[in-house]
Amino acid sequence: MAQHLTKPRHRQARRTLTDSPFDTLERSFGLLCGGPSPLTLDGRSFAGLPNRSLPLDELKSLLLHPSVSFDLRDAVVGELVDRAQHEGTWMIGLAGVLLPGLRRAAWPLSHACLDRAADVESEMLASFVAAVGRTDSARPRLAAHLTWQAHGGAKEQVRAEMAERAKPANRPVSTAPPRPWGHPDLVLAKAVDLEVLCAEDAELISATRIGDLPLERAAAGLGISYAAARKRRTRAETTLVVWITSDDYPVVEFVPKGIKTPRSLGGDRPRRGRPRERRPEQRPSDPSTRR
Repeated sequence: MAQHLTKPRHRQARRTLTDSPFDTLERSFGLLCGGPSPLTLDGRSFAGLPNRSLPLDELKSLLLHPSVSFDLRDAVVGELVDRAQHEGTWMIGLAGVLLPGLRRAAWPLSHACLDRAADVESEMLASFVAAVGRTDSARPRLAAHLTWQAHGGAKEQVRAEMAERAKPANRPVSTAPPRPWGHPDLVLAKAVDLEVLCAEDAELISATRIGDLPLERAAAGLGISYAAARKRRTRAETTLVVWITSDDYPVVEFVPKGIKTPRSLGGDRPRRGRPRERRPEQRPSDPSTRR
């Protein structure tokens, strides 16, 4: 199979890198993979990879190839995790290899707080490093596990930020969180956190329903037939729907109203939609009775 693994052609031109944490990581990763002594992994140690030393940027492209099985991907990522747990340079290499998945996981969080996108990426990378340090490199589906662990750490930061923004200002009222919290990727992340779905099934739903990955390519990556992948996705989606519509689905807590609500800026003006109560009509007094 190794002879069929070639670097996929890029459909789009290389984008301009910025100073964002992810772009800084990509730039650092590129430096490690270039020059006279690039960071490499011996492909001869893994059945299915080319029999030579592979720079990590080339290895990254190969692992994204739809013909690569999950077992091979797990073996390679497991080796990278082992090295990253002992040397910082390999931590950058591992993060660079998994950067496409990290970017996709960060997308809904960054769009929930566009002005805090850099903070989201920073928190994801911090959570990723922490997850690598405590993860068993022999566990299955390592790439998906580390990506969702990084996503979970950043999600808590965004949750706190959105709760802060939802707090009332001059006139406290009960309010629901803004719409981004209903994004499907966030629902899938919660399902993985609560072990309703495994990370692989959540990734399958996310990649094929929310992303643009055809189910045929997802099936090839899983090493199963198209029909089997479709059945697996259907079962996972059924489980997700049952969970969302059940009493076990976590209820979002609204921001409570304060114990004492201060007077509104409108003074004694009537509330919207509620007519002002008319006072009893007073007949003009008889001038003769005035004193």
